Amino acid sequence: MKLCKNCKHILPGLIGKIDENSRCGYDRPTSLVTGLLHPVEALPFAELERRTTGRCGPLATYWEAADHVMTPEEEEEMLKEAKYV
Repeated sequence: MKLCKNCKHILPGLIGKIDENSRCGYDRPTSLVTGLLHPVEALPFAELERRTTGRCGPLATYWEAADHVMTPEEEEEMLKEAKYV
């Protein structure tokens, strides 16, 4: 299953976490006023983009793998090591 949390286009919500308020940065346009990327708050919610009526849709049309996504086993090992440091 292609989850948004494993996509390179996902951007954390305003509290800095990947959750239901995360945004999709697939089509993050440059502002013609400032020349900077549009702020995260101006981007569509990832959850809405994955709906049947969204651009990406349930089949994750624009999904691209993030550089490295931890497997559950890797995450568990990392947490174990962090407790001993």
